[in-house]
Amino acid sequence: MSLPAPSKGRTRPSRPPRVARAATSRPASAPSAATAAVLSILGSIVAIGLAALALLVVPLAAVIVFGPTLLELL
Repeated sequence: MSLPAPSKGRTRPSRPPRVARAATSRPASAPSAATAAVLSILGSIVAIGLAALALLVVPLAAVIVFGPTLLELL
């Protein structure tokens, strides 16, 4: 499958001129490297906490289900 050859009567649309920006200008909402590092560390802490809670689900369920029976045996 080949593309049709461009017609000679058409020209490419012109691009708008580029506007030069100062190297030091940065939007106020752009996070700095320190902010990104802090957010990364906090995200890691939250992920580790969620993993720890997930590991406690099965033992907690076992205590709820078998706890009363085990207490009666004592």
